[in-house]
Amino acid sequence: MLGSNILEEGMLNDTLTAFRDNSNSQTPISATQGVMLLDGWLQALDGDSNIDQLRGMLNELREALQASQPDESYVRQLLGSLADQAQTIAEAPTSEGTWTGGLVSLSKILRKFSINQ
Repeated sequence: MLGSNILEEGMLNDTLTAFRDNSNSQTPISATQGVMLLDGWLQALDGDSNIDQLRGMLNELREALQASQPDESYVRQLLGSLADQAQTIAEAPTSEGTWTGGLVSLSKILRKFSINQ
């Protein structure tokens, strides 16, 4: 389950930090930085069969960012879907621990990026 291991918690912290730093510096997160974050998430989530849909969405976003000319509207759509998924996971009856608040924050940040980018 998401949030149950140190890799997932580390990736959540790294992702929140990257987006917060981006917000403070007004410098957009590059596609390369996004791919690096996605690679970290995919590694952290490896082996968790409960979140295949989430892993599929992460792979889709990774592929979209690696395109020679990323389709910005498609990337925004994927970010919005990931925001919804993060919120759903955070609010699930089985969710517990301090990481759930981080997932809610991540959901809000992704939603903001899906609208503003």
